[in-house]
Amino acid sequence: MSPTASRWLERQARVNGRPWRWALAVIGWITVASGAAQMFLPGLELRLLHADASAAPAHFFRIVGMFMVLFGGLLLHGLHEPRANPAAFLWSGLQKVGACLMVAIAVGRDLLSPLALGVAAFDGLSAVLVLGFYASLRQREQIITVLRPQAEAASREADSPSVSALRGAEATRNGVPSYRPRRAFGAAPAVPSSAAEAPRRSLVLAGGGMRVAWQAGVLRALTDARLAFAHADGTSGGIITLAMWLSGQSPAEMCERWRTLDVKDFVSLMPLDEYARPWKLTALGDADGIIQRVFPHLGVDVDAIRANRERSGSFNVCDFARKTNEAIPHTDVDRDLLVAGISLPLFMPPVVKDGHLYLDSVWIQDANVMEAVRRGADEVWIVWCIGNTPRYADGFFRQYVHMIELSANGALFAQLEQVRELNARILAGEHVPGHSRPITVHLIKPEHPLPLDPDFYAGHVTAETLIDQGYSDACRYLAVADGQGLPLTPEITQMTEPAYDLMFRETMAGPLAMGTTDPEAGAHDGRSTPFTMHCTITIDDMEAFLRDPDHAARLVAHVQYKPLGMDLPVREGSFNLFRSTDDPRTKIMTYGLRFQANGQDYYLDGTKTLRDDPGPDLWRDTTRLYSYLHQGVDARGPVVGAGVLVLGMRELLHLVASMRSSRGGVEGAEMLARFGHLFLGALWDLYAPEAPVREREGEEAPHGHEG
Repeated sequence: MSPTASRWLERQARVNGRPWRWALAVIGWITVASGAAQMFLPGLELRLLHADASAAPAHFFRIVGMFMVLFGGLLLHGLHEPRANPAAFLWSGLQKVGACLMVAIAVGRDLLSPLALGVAAFDGLSAVLVLGFYASLRQREQIITVLRPQAEAASREADSPSVSALRGAEATRNGVPSYRPRRAFGAAPAVPSSAAEAPRRSLVLAGGGMRVAWQAGVLRALTDARLAFAHADGTSGGIITLAMWLSGQSPAEMCERWRTLDVKDFVSLMPLDEYARPWKLTALGDADGIIQRVFPHLGVDVDAIRANRERSGSFNVCDFARKTNEAIPHTDVDRDLLVAGISLPLFMPPVVKDGHLYLDSVWIQDANVMEAVRRGADEVWIVWCIGNTPRYADGFFRQYVHMIELSANGALFAQLEQVRELNARILAGEHVPGHSRPITVHLIKPEHPLPLDPDFYAGHVTAETLIDQGYSDACRYLAVADGQGLPLTPEITQMTEPAYDLMFRETMAGPLAMGTTDPEAGAHDGRSTPFTMHCTITIDDMEAFLRDPDHAARLVAHVQYKPLGMDLPVREGSFNLFRSTDDPRTKIMTYGLRFQANGQDYYLDGTKTLRDDPGPDLWRDTTRLYSYLHQGVDARGPVVGAGVLVLGMRELLHLVASMRSSRGGVEGAEMLARFGHLFLGALWDLYAPEAPVREREGEEAPHGHEG
């Protein structure tokens, strides 16, 4: 399949997955119903089509109807679990192709009325939809297969580099003197650590609702940094991440599954009669969507979890009768307990099991650090996406979220105090069973609170963005982490407000060729090797953005480029909306993306040059990104490839539709207006006929319209 067709199928599967399945369901039911009609009323249909309705043709028509019922049923059966039954769509699609051809031939030979061409058209359209859906399944499965490790011959815990070694390697690569052997970030150390030096690490996955897609990006960054974990613990939404990991998936596969999940599958309503008595309502919804759609799509396999002997894990649930948290070993977990662990009161009912009520432990704790300590961990890595800011928001839902934040943060701080006391005893020379050295704690968190689940459900933020942000956040922490860990104080989870003043998503793709240093030549030579970047650009502070002459914003992304890899997360990104040049008639827009492929650092340096040349060139200037691919961590490395990426009309419309502000309401609309004023005003200054050239002395204003 061509790269263009592959990208189109992937996009359709992500954007139109649910309507596509509904269309196939309609086709299946029409096929079953019309087949049944042929079986029981063959003469009527044959007469309508002006065909021979005698006994022999009618009997043959019944046989055809029987096969239609079977193939229609096969299609409907496949829709229950598409990934598990791809062959159902292949054979159903081929049946539709055959039916279309046979009916068309019959019309051509005057065996059927021209009215039958409508049937042929329906079968032809059905064939396109069914086989297209089959091809999209194959495309996504190929991506997941590529991302799944072949043998995942993971290094032993003793071979896992320490945080200090990782930081030293990073400093060396950035030109900072280091006394450690020079090696690439995340590569195996030149001299393996001894077993005595290797820390016993535990990964603690806190909750965060559907937003735990962010954790998949974090886990991928930790894996890329060659950090291995002897144990992992999951609470609330973190249970989903842990269940995927213990099901045997690589972090790259976890990311791909999250990207292709329809988050609306999380929501499943109770039986309608339950809502007739709201004062007795058990919960707002039930777990059917999670059990029937979310878990299968995310690859959660309870049998694989229980049988896993390469990884160790624990799942936290609340025993409501005893009001206690229970850490269930992964070898004892089942589907009911997984569901119970994410059954948040009010939103999902508790799970009844063996006479007990089990539910989400978030009101007791949202991260079980002490379970990791009990298992002998002397290095605990907490992946935290629960908010912690001084701002107290209005509204019932946000105050419900505040209650979770209070409970989760408070319980974590209490556990960190226990760790601090243990460390004091160890340093005082006391023998603490299972611990010969102080316990260090690392915590990875977003800089600002993540958007809440309703924003995720409404599409204001996507799993793609959360994953890219998680990877970037983890890389940012790894760059400054050291072997001492973090201070065990309440400030450990603090974040800053606002979440963001403006966010939008942008996708650009175009030909890029290795071995050339000229973008135009690369665009010509790289037609078979398109480079695609999926970016999310965030402006945290609109006032500062407008004042900044370079108008810099944060960029998180992942890229696809067949010669290097089809899913490469960006470690660090930069975006500048308008930067001035020596020519007052020219401004540039710049993108910088740092990523790794096959152990090698690369940096994509892209520029859009805005200048009013003779002829209509506004569209071309604002949609063509002239790109240089450097080997190394920044644009100072040698150029190893070049090309031109393009923002198409469809992608531009998606970009505009994705613009959101976390402020909401009038304030959010004002943020959008101010950004639009800046952008369109600058374009007017540059491209309007006879537009005045603003000569600036000293430090220039953002542009005339904002000054």
